[in-house]
Amino acid sequence: MMLRKIASVSILSLGACSSLLLSSPALASRHCKDVYLKVVNNTGNQIKVIDLDYYDPAYQKWRSEPVPNEVIPDGQVWQETRRLEKVNEKNIRIRVEYRIPDPERNGGWSREVLTKESSRQVCSPGKVYEITLG
Repeated sequence: MMLRKIASVSILSLGACSSLLLSSPALASRHCKDVYLKVVNNTGNQIKVIDLDYYDPAYQKWRSEPVPNEVIPDGQVWQETRRLEKVNEKNIRIRVEYRIPDPERNGGWSREVLTKESSRQVCSPGKVYEITLG
């Protein structure tokens, strides 16, 4: 009786492991891992990065990569490594949304959101997308 339980548990474990192994490549291939996103601020002012998006050509829509509202001094670089979903081996572009200082708002930021896009590149692990502002 004990031997049957061990055998059935072993068979179940083997089945679960093989189903995970078989499904993993399909899921992994949809995501573009370890993509290096870089924003260079050459605007002459500090900026506040408020959002980062990437274009998904299969669904013809922008997908958001939320970022904390980070202030980047002039001449500095903001960079992060991300995993972009559903766009592996797709020709995509990145868009940064940011604000600039507004002198009429006592040290506040512009109400207008400025945007700039990267060039299109095929997304693959380790790909670098760089946007230079200014």
